[in-house]
Amino acid sequence: LRATYLAMASIQRFLQRQGLSRSVLERCRFRAARYQSFGGATRAALAPELDVEVVQSHPEGLLVSSSPATSSKATPSRGSVFEHEGTLWVNVFEVYKYWFASPLPGAEARWIGTEQVPDVQNIVRSLKRATPVQAERAQLNKGLNSGVLAVDVLAPIGMGQSMLICGPQGAGKSTLAKQVLEQVLAQRHVGKAFRFASELGMGVLADPLLHRAGALQQLASSKTMGESSASLLPVLFDAVGVAEEVRDSGAHALLVLDTLAPLLDAWLLAVNMAEALPDTHQDPEILAAQRRGAFANLLERAANLQKGGSLTMLALLETEALAAVAHAVMATATKEAEPKTFSLEDFKGRRHSELERLRKLQDRNIDITEQSLTALGIAAPGTSQVDGKAARELQSLSDGQVVLDLTKATAEIFPAVEPGATFSRFGLGSTGGAQASTARDVRPPALQAVAAHLRTLLALESEAHFRPSKDGVDLHQTRQMECVAAAMRQTSDAPLLWQEMTALLLAASSGALDALPLEQAKESLSGGSRSPLLIHLREAAPGALQKIATEPQLSQTAIRELEVGIRLYVKLKQADVI
Repeated sequence: LRATYLAMASIQRFLQRQGLSRSVLERCRFRAARYQSFGGATRAALAPELDVEVVQSHPEGLLVSSSPATSSKATPSRGSVFEHEGTLWVNVFEVYKYWFASPLPGAEARWIGTEQVPDVQNIVRSLKRATPVQAERAQLNKGLNSGVLAVDVLAPIGMGQSMLICGPQGAGKSTLAKQVLEQVLAQRHVGKAFRFASELGMGVLADPLLHRAGALQQLASSKTMGESSASLLPVLFDAVGVAEEVRDSGAHALLVLDTLAPLLDAWLLAVNMAEALPDTHQDPEILAAQRRGAFANLLERAANLQKGGSLTMLALLETEALAAVAHAVMATATKEAEPKTFSLEDFKGRRHSELERLRKLQDRNIDITEQSLTALGIAAPGTSQVDGKAARELQSLSDGQVVLDLTKATAEIFPAVEPGATFSRFGLGSTGGAQASTARDVRPPALQAVAAHLRTLLALESEAHFRPSKDGVDLHQTRQMECVAAAMRQTSDAPLLWQEMTALLLAASSGALDALPLEQAKESLSGGSRSPLLIHLREAAPGALQKIATEPQLSQTAIRELEVGIRLYVKLKQADVI
């Protein structure tokens, strides 16, 4: 900071000598003063609060004793600040009998557009701020229109909910999150949206107009692929902190975390450092409880508050662990005859507890393969996937998950959603008194009525190879589910409104397109807002779409008007007019 200030002052003197305009000089003086005051504020406002005993050191984190050092200052706690070797550090979470601390202000990062650096005071306030307790939370009774049919049918997002978007790299997680973010802001469901991402992840940028309108702020870090992200944990909490301030002010905010790697890398680093100490008593139950507490401290900040205001969180998780559950049957049928086998040497440098489990596996004459590693929740050598325990912990803490499949994404299916592993928990929150009988579905009633059982039917359809192939009823259901799956395929720039989703699902699941060949019916339903059937309905039955959007329940009048429009489309299609 001092070097930056001196450089700005030098530039100012140079511009003065060149006789440039007063406005240019004033901007330069402002920037120099801002950098000078920022450095002073960091030291003055964040004076060390306690003395600590550092037991393990790493450039991206410290382990400090949880018992206070000989000092009159406070006992270590989450958000407490201390100084070590000229750097300010902040305690984030406990691991065994220690606290893990991250450096302040963290790795280099910037807010896109304003070019401001993370606010270290906001980071500390966010860490010290408690997550809302149950009594402060209200029932989730309002949903966000994501614009993506597969999401609103299989895993609807409630205002104040936390949702994981899971899948391997290249499955379309960032693209899906961008679509949801832009649609939510376009529909004005929230007043402000924030996004945290690595510099690499900023390749999937949101609409620049949202930046200029002040509706979206994006925080980008400078970490590159292959580096540990543990030092980015304070930067992540800067994005969380500004979103919480919007929530606590009574307004509604959306927070998109393009990666959870900072939290997961920091946790893994802390565990490795703690288990390397000779006096650490490794208790799996204590470690599991502390891991859950560390993850909950992030995800449980999503809330719909009784006093007004909400924070909805979308968190992207790069992992195969959850998708593997949905593909169990498929993986068994397609596994290689000679699976790749690893040796203990391939796991050199891993945690002691992982090595012990692998040795026990070998003692029982069981080969160390990718399948056995998946069962144990241990990442294979050369991969950066989240281990199974961390993935299951995040799954249990979140209010739902959207699981994406790389095979579908490679086949250019958007979104590449796995129905059997994708779900949402509706309406978490206080349910006392009159609220107890309130419906927990956050979607509009018309969409609820049409999509009620589609998730289960789509998931069961993946097991269709187990049933007889000549049953007419089952074959008819298979056709309907193929049509529903086709309606869920849309391009990333063709968002759908709720009434449009309802119309497409009614046409797909009611058999209204049975007179058309299957491929022609699927083609008519695909494409999102640009699907041929929907384009026709906007012209032939605009009143039906309007009734679906405005009526409290799906009326028979709206259904009849929609049916007439669909029949007309079928006749025109058969006559090869459209």
